[in-house]
Amino acid sequence: MYYVKNGNIPEYRHTYDNVDSIYREELFGLNAFDGPYSLIYHEYDPTEFYDYEFIKYDQYKYDDEIKHRHIKTSLIPRSGNIFSRNILFENNTLRIGIIKPEDTEPSEYFRNGFASEVFYIHNGSGRIESVFGDLDFRKHDYIYIPKGTTYKYHCSEDTYILSIESSENIDIPKRYLNRYGQIKEGSPYYTRNFRVPVFKKYDDENDYTINIRYKDGYARLKRKHKVFDAAGWDGYLYPYAINVMDMAPIVGKLHMPPPVHETFEAETFMIGTFLPRPFDFHERSIPISYFHNNIDSDEFLFYSSGNFMSRKGIEEGSVTLHVHGIIHGPQPGVLEKSIGARSTDEIGIMVETYKSLKMPENMNRFEDKNYNLSWKY
Repeated sequence: MYYVKNGNIPEYRHTYDNVDSIYREELFGLNAFDGPYSLIYHEYDPTEFYDYEFIKYDQYKYDDEIKHRHIKTSLIPRSGNIFSRNILFENNTLRIGIIKPEDTEPSEYFRNGFASEVFYIHNGSGRIESVFGDLDFRKHDYIYIPKGTTYKYHCSEDTYILSIESSENIDIPKRYLNRYGQIKEGSPYYTRNFRVPVFKKYDDENDYTINIRYKDGYARLKRKHKVFDAAGWDGYLYPYAINVMDMAPIVGKLHMPPPVHETFEAETFMIGTFLPRPFDFHERSIPISYFHNNIDSDEFLFYSSGNFMSRKGIEEGSVTLHVHGIIHGPQPGVLEKSIGARSTDEIGIMVETYKSLKMPENMNRFEDKNYNLSWKY
C-alpha cells in the first residue's frame, strides 16, 4: 500500500530525539529486509514477556476423494473467538475457513505468526485494534492483516467471516500498478477506496495475554506492559480495509473470464470478487459462464448474496470447490435459461489456487453429498 505516517517519530530512522525517553524501534516487515515494512516506535520493549506456553492443535484427517464439492457454511455453529476457525480447505501454504465468533469482546490479543490474513465480512460489523490504530469494519468489507500483526477485535453477535490465510504475501495485483506503484486507471478500485487504521494511543494497563497462531498450534505469551504502546509509526505495511461495494466490476461485450475479477494476488493463488454488474452486451451473447477445465488449478467460491445463475441448490453461505482435471460449468438446462438475462446481483468470493486443496473430514457433516452428481444426465 501507500506510505502512512502517524504519531511521534524521530526525524531520522535508528536515532533518538531525547536521551531520557528513547523509543524502542521495531522494524515490522515481510520477506526479511526485502519486502514492505513499517517502523514502529514503542514505549516498552516489544520482546518483553514473563510467561510462555505452546499448545498443539488436535490433528485431523482429510477426505481424500477428488470431486467437486458443496459445503453449506450456514450450518456451522458459533464457537470460540477469531482463532476458532472452521477449516474448509487447505494446502501447505493456504487455509480457507469460516469464523463465527461466540466471544465478541475478548480481553486477549491475537497474532498470526505463520500467515497473512484476508477476512471477508459476510455479515456483521466491528473493529480491529492494533498498534497501528483502530480499523472499523462492516458487511462486505475485505480486511487485510499482515502476518505478525498483534490485534484485538470487537464485533457484533451476527459476525460471519470468510477467512483466507496464507504464508505467502497477499498484495494488490502487479498489473493494477504503474511503474511508480500507483493504482492505474482501469483497475476495479482506486487508492482512495482503501481505509487505513485511525491512529490512537491506548492508555489501559492490565495483564496482557497474546495468542500467537502457528500452523500446528498456538503460543500464549503474557506481558506486564501494554501491547499497543506505540508513540508513532510510519511505513507501507499495516492493516487496511476495502468494501466490495466500492469496487467497479469490469464488464465486456462478451463474457469476461474470472481473472478480470481479481482483487488480490499471491504467488500460488488469487482472490477474486464477483459483483453486481450488467451482463455482456453483444446481441447474441450467452451471459452465463462457459464450460471450462481447470487443468492447473482448484477453484473455490463462497456465495455471499444474490442469485448465482450458473448453479442450482446454492444458498447464501454456500461454498463450492471445483477441482482440477474435471470439467465444470453450467448444470443441465441452465445455459438455455440464461439467454436474455441483462444483469446479475451476485456477490461471490473466489480463490483460485495452483496447489490442490484438501478438505478436513469434519466438514463432511455440512456437505451436500450429491453436488458432484448435479451434472449427471
